[in-house]
Amino acid sequence: MTTDPQSSELANVTLVRETRTRVRDLKGFRKSHQVPSEANEHTNSFVGRIAAEDISQDLESRFSDFRKFLKLKRVDLQVSEPDAGVGMIVTPWFDYLVRVTGSRDDAAEVLWRRQVAEFRQPLELFAAGFSSVFGNLFDTVELEPAAPIDLAGFIDQIEERGVETIAIDYDRNTTWCHINLSGVMGQVRLTSDRVSLVLAQPQPPARLLEAFLQVRSRFAGIECFSV
Repeated sequence: MTTDPQSSELANVTLVRETRTRVRDLKGFRKSHQVPSEANEHTNSFVGRIAAEDISQDLESRFSDFRKFLKLKRVDLQVSEPDAGVGMIVTPWFDYLVRVTGSRDDAAEVLWRRQVAEFRQPLELFAAGFSSVFGNLFDTVELEPAAPIDLAGFIDQIEERGVETIAIDYDRNTTWCHINLSGVMGQVRLTSDRVSLVLAQPQPPARLLEAFLQVRSRFAGIECFSV
């Protein structure tokens, strides 16, 4: 691996994977429960409550892996037990968070979001231990810019360049923008408050981060890709 990025290039990014399961498959779902028929705050509160055992199991597994592969000690790991569908482990390197919420478009499903963020030693993310912990879990790199993105201005810059290796799509109100780059097996997605690189398949953390750095280099000089 030849990439040697500066820590500041990765400190503000988040590695993400979102998956879906059925509400009835959560360990806290009982025979007396009913599968939600509509998505609302009440449904989300119910999902968060019955997902506690599943989240706790996930945290237990990560806790063990952090000790085994990252050689971290008990005192290095601050665990926040499941509360309202969220659990977290804070390590000296990063924060690991798992969140379970009701799906907005299908009340019978739940959305799992697992992420690592707040990288305090970004270069350690390329170490073998980090890859051993997370394997091919993540498929997305997210960046939240310091200020809202001027999507219309961004789109105009890309179209003005007229680069044939960049395919761009967006809605007429410029609330989102999707970009496909030749040589990158994924898609760049932008909204006013987020830049995401979503790969077609989950990848080891180092490969995912390298893809993100490659994308950033292709958009050198465009403000929303600064960290």
